[in-house]
Amino acid sequence: MFDERTALKIRLEQMVDSEERILNEFRKEREAILTRLRELDKEEGLAVSSQMATEENNPLPAATEKPRKVKDIGKSKRMHEAAFTILKSTLEPIKGTDIQDFIEKETGYKVANITTFMKTIQKKDSNVRKLDRGLYIYESQK
Repeated sequence: MFDERTALKIRLEQMVDSEERILNEFRKEREAILTRLRELDKEEGLAVSSQMATEENNPLPAATEKPRKVKDIGKSKRMHEAAFTILKSTLEPIKGTDIQDFIEKETGYKVANITTFMKTIQKKDSNVRKLDRGLYIYESQK
């Protein structure tokens, strides 16, 4: 008996076959392009770029790849320094939201999660304490 469930399963199988065929076509085209680029590079005396070498080893089409974020290594350091600046300059407890605002004004970067950020700050310097919910203080050792 031929019902809707069977028809849907058959269609899914057809789609899988079509996807595989299309992916193979893209792979073949990518390889042809890379081969031609290598030939052009040899003619011009240039080395194959690292991007092409990466693409060559990547079996998925570029359209399915997620763009990678490049992390600014100095970003977290600047944010931490700004947090220490406000904590050390304020002698009384300060709200996490105030620290967050200060960091954004000083560095231009937003703190995504102030609680997690402050836990990192506390690990870096044992003088930073959480007094209560959302209140932090820098207690210098006397």
